[in-house]
Amino acid sequence: MELLCIFAALAVLFLFCAFLTLKCNLHAALAPLTALGIAVAWLTAAGVANLLLPGTVLLWAVFAGNGVWALVPHKGQRPAYRRLVTPGAVLFWGMALAFAVYFFIRQPLATKYDELSLWATAVKVTKADNRLYALATLGTPWPQTQNPGLPLLSYFFQFLGHYADWKIYVAYDVLAAAVFAAVLGGLNFRQYRIAVPLAAICWFAPWFLTVYNHTIYLDTTYMTAYGDVPAGLALGGAVALWLALRKTGGPKWAVLPVLALAANIKANTFVLSLVAAGLMAVDAWLFAEHPFKKGLARRTGFAIACFAAPMLIYYFWNIRYVGILVAKSASEGGTGETSAPLSAVVINGIKILLGQPVEGFYAERQSQFTQAMADMGHQFWTSDGRLSMIGQGRNVVVLILLVFLVAAICARGRQLKLRIGCIGVLSLACFVGYNLMLALSYGFIFKPDQAVGLVDYNRYIYTYYIGWFFMALACWSTALQTADGEQKAPARRWIALAGQAGVLLMAAAMLVRVNGMILPQLSVLGFSDGEFADRKTARAEADWLCSDYLNENDRVFFVSQGDNGEHWFSAVFDFYPVLVDYSGVGATQEGGGGTFGLPELEPQEEGVKQRYYHPYTAERLDETVRANGCTVLYLQKIDDIFVQSYQNLFTDHLAAAQAGQTLLYRVTDAGYEPVTMQMSKEAAQ
Repeated sequence: MELLCIFAALAVLFLFCAFLTLKCNLHAALAPLTALGIAVAWLTAAGVANLLLPGTVLLWAVFAGNGVWALVPHKGQRPAYRRLVTPGAVLFWGMALAFAVYFFIRQPLATKYDELSLWATAVKVTKADNRLYALATLGTPWPQTQNPGLPLLSYFFQFLGHYADWKIYVAYDVLAAAVFAAVLGGLNFRQYRIAVPLAAICWFAPWFLTVYNHTIYLDTTYMTAYGDVPAGLALGGAVALWLALRKTGGPKWAVLPVLALAANIKANTFVLSLVAAGLMAVDAWLFAEHPFKKGLARRTGFAIACFAAPMLIYYFWNIRYVGILVAKSASEGGTGETSAPLSAVVINGIKILLGQPVEGFYAERQSQFTQAMADMGHQFWTSDGRLSMIGQGRNVVVLILLVFLVAAICARGRQLKLRIGCIGVLSLACFVGYNLMLALSYGFIFKPDQAVGLVDYNRYIYTYYIGWFFMALACWSTALQTADGEQKAPARRWIALAGQAGVLLMAAAMLVRVNGMILPQLSVLGFSDGEFADRKTARAEADWLCSDYLNENDRVFFVSQGDNGEHWFSAVFDFYPVLVDYSGVGATQEGGGGTFGLPELEPQEEGVKQRYYHPYTAERLDETVRANGCTVLYLQKIDDIFVQSYQNLFTDHLAAAQAGQTLLYRVTDAGYEPVTMQMSKEAAQ
C-alpha cells in the first residue's frame, strides 16, 4: 500500500511534467526539476498560511488536472508524446521508480544524529501534524526555524499513506535525479555516447566528492535526510537548468522556482542560491543572443527576477516568519535569539579583515575568527584536509577548473566559450566568498568548541564542491552538444570526439575509484538489514509504550544515564506525537539527555557522564519534572548514581525499574508511581 502511495505521488508529478513539456515548451529532461521547485514553493506558502493539508490537496489536483488536459489529444491535433521521451527524462523516471521500489523493499531507517535531531524529525512532525515543523511543540526550549524546503518536498511524497523514513530518501533522491536529468539537458538518443557516461558521472559524483577513505561503516550518501548534499545539488541543478534552457529555447521563468528551492533548504546555504542567481543573471544580461541593446530591458528584468526569487524566500521566512517564531519563543520562556545577527556578523568580519577595530562580542571572538580562517586554509592546502576521493580541497578545485577548461575548449563558437569561461571565473570568486561566510560562521555564530575542531566543516564545504562540479559538468554537457552537431569541419569533428572520449574516460575513472573506496555491501546498493537493528529495537519499544501506556496528552521526562543527547533526540523522534520534554532547565539548556545525579556524586574522570552531568538535588529534579508539566518519567537507562540520588522520589524506591518490570513512572502527588506493564522491556523488543 505504501509503495502505491509513492507511485501516486510520482504519477501526479509525471502529469504535471507532461503539462510543462507539452503546453509550456519545457524540455522533458528539465521539467521534473522545475515541477519540484513549484511544488515546494506552493507548499511553503500554504504552510506559512497554516493551510498545508488543503494546499497539498489543491496542488495535487492542479498537477493532475493540467497533466490530463495536456495529454488528452485535442480535436485536429496530433499528440506529441515523443517529446516526453528523452535521455534525461528516461534517466529521471528510471531512477525515481528504482529508488521507490528499492527503498520500499529494504525499509532503511533514520539513524544519524542530525537526522534525529532535525532533518528526519522535521519530516515526521510535518506529516503527523499536517503543518509546518516550525509550528510544532517538541518540548525544546529553542524555536524550530530551519527552512522547510526539504521537509515539504518529502511531505509531497509522504502525503498519502503513513509516515516512513524511507520515503524521505525517495524524495531527496528524486531531487537528485532531477538535477542529473537537467545536466543531460537537451541531449537526444542519437547522442547516447555523451548521455550514458554523463549519467554515470552524475551518479558517482556525490560519492566522489564526499567520501575520503575506504569505508568500514555504511555510507549513506543516497540514504540521508541531511540537507548538505541536496543544497549542493540544487545549486548545480539551477545553473544546469539555465544552460539547458538557453540551449533548448525553453521558457526562462522555469529557473525561478528552482532558485527559490535552493534558497529554501538551509539558512546557511542561502548564499548559494545567490551564487546561482548571479551566474544566471550575468549570463543572461551580458551574453545576449541578439545585438546587445536589443531586449536589454527584458534581460535586465530577468536578472532582477533571478535575485528576487531567492531573496523573497529569505525575507519572508528567515526574517519575517522566523522573527515571529523567535519572539514567540522568548515570550514563552524559551531561548529566543541564539546567535548574532547575520548582518552584524558580516560587517564586523569585514572590518576585521580590513584591519579596523571592533568592539564587544566581536572583539572577544576576533581570535576565534582568525584562527578559523587559518584552520580552514590548512584543511584546504594540506593532506590533513582529505575530504574527497582525490584528496584535499585544492585537488577538488583543480579538477573542477579542468572540467571548465575542457568544456570551453569543446564549445563551438566564441560566445559559448566566453560564457563557460565567465561562469568558471565567477564561480571561483564565489567559492572564495563562500569560504569567508564559513569562517564568519565559525568565528561568530558557532560555539567555541565547534570552531576549534571545525566541526562539520567537510559537510559545509562539500556542499559547494558538489554544486560547483555540477555547474562545470553542465557546461561540458552543453559544449559537447554543440560540438557534436558540427560534422563538416575535420578539426571540429576531432574536438567533438575528443570531448566525448574525455567524458567516457572520466566516467570510467570515477567508476574505478568509487568501486575501490566503497564496497557494495557498505553502500546504498547492498546494506545489511542488521545495519538498523538498534534503531528498530528503539522504535519498537517507543511504539509499544505509546500505544499501550501513553496518550497524546502525556509529557515524558526522559532519563538515560550516560547519554550524550543522541538517545534523547531519538526518543523525541520515536515518541511523537507524544511529547518528550527537554528534561532539564530551558534557560540554561541543561537537559536533552545526559546523566542526572547529586552534585557530590559527579564523576571526576573525563568522559560522557562527566561532560553531560546534571548536578541536581532530589528537590531540584522533582521541581523540574513538575514545573515542566511532565506526567510520566521514562527510565530508558538508570545506574547506581540515579538510584542513590533519587530513589526516595519514587514510591517503590525504583524497585520495579531495577527488576525490569517497568520503564514508566507516573507523576502523582504522592511521588512517582510505577506503571504496571504487561511485558518486560526485552519482551517488547
